[in-house]
Amino acid sequence: MKRLFLIVLTMVSIFALPSCEGDPGPRGPAGRDGEDGVVFYRKDEYEVLQKDWKEAEFNGSKYFRYEFEYPELTETMCDIGIVNAYILIDDDVTYQRQLPATNAYNVETEEGQSYFYTTVIDYEYAPGVITFYVTNSDFSVDKKPEDMRFRVITHY
Repeated sequence: MKRLFLIVLTMVSIFALPSCEGDPGPRGPAGRDGEDGVVFYRKDEYEVLQKDWKEAEFNGSKYFRYEFEYPELTETMCDIGIVNAYILIDDDVTYQRQLPATNAYNVETEEGQSYFYTTVIDYEYAPGVITFYVTNSDFSVDKKPEDMRFRVITHY
């Protein structure tokens, strides 16, 4: 009975819903450069070496940062575009992991004690610049992060 009810309900829904026929309405303005449907795409890669990470502090929280000039990142791209950043991880193949990314660690000291912490890798951007961040959960800046490669993909 329940199955028959679902079949009848499905048939009624199919015939009761309006079709997609009719006047499509007024046409919108032409796309950029007069071409409809043009999407601009850009892919850039950056590498931060361990020696280049800079220690920073905000409201008492310490972290590492590195800022790249990115002149191709225009105000228009920042206002109406989509900017995604990834960390590249090399294994047998190169993987990309979208930022922000959180990594958990279990470290054993020389005395045999274990402690746990996490690291957050993040980014931010503005016209002409992109900045990558590494923050440890204990806000420790005793050891600089390892070399890291990033990919930035922009659509606008």
